[in-house]
Amino acid sequence: MTQAQLDRTVARRTGESLATIRHLGFHAQAGPPADLEPEDLHLAVDCPFCGGSSALPAGPGRLPALAECDRCDVFFDYAPAEVYAAGPAMPGHAARPRDGVAA
Repeated sequence: MTQAQLDRTVARRTGESLATIRHLGFHAQAGPPADLEPEDLHLAVDCPFCGGSSALPAGPGRLPALAECDRCDVFFDYAPAEVYAAGPAMPGHAARPRDGVAA
């Protein structure tokens, strides 16, 4: 992902102007190596309460109607557009900060 793509995505998702996002200086965070095997990936959606990644159960057929957040102990509805491919969890990393507070 290029810096321009990141800036546009953040602006679109937050509703802020592109100029504001550029001023704030978002940058991609370094993560695990990009040489993941297909079996290392799973479908996930972000919890609307804590912002943490919640894995969706794997299996043939459709996605489940509700996702579950183990941290919040809740089930929640999600839109198909919110589903993304995620790699293995990185040990020692908390959920993404939401409103400046890590979960």
